[in-house]
Amino acid sequence: MRAAVRYFMSPDVDLEDFRPDDPDDFSFLLQAIVGPVGAEGEESLELNVCTLASLSSTVSAQRVLFGRSLVIVGTAKISEILDAVRAAIERVEADSWSEVAERLTRLGHYEFEDYSSA
Repeated sequence: MRAAVRYFMSPDVDLEDFRPDDPDDFSFLLQAIVGPVGAEGEESLELNVCTLASLSSTVSAQRVLFGRSLVIVGTAKISEILDAVRAAIERVEADSWSEVAERLTRLGHYEFEDYSSA
């Protein structure tokens, strides 16, 4: 079973018309809505897209930063960013969707990552 990106969205920026004020210094939350190839269902995977300058500013301000879910980019071309994220997600493959979802947590924060049915 493999993951497929259904679509992308962001609460921070307009992905259709992405033009940061400073193409070398920006960050935003990217949500990839993913599901199994050839099957119904979709869930959210959250990633923080940022440039090195933005990352540097954050580290300077916070002094310590944990790097989970970061997509560090050297371009402001949204198509290149989304293509790279899509490719990384769609390479994820496992025997079951729960195993795929577990592997997706290596890339970003998966919607049901800490879910427990107990």
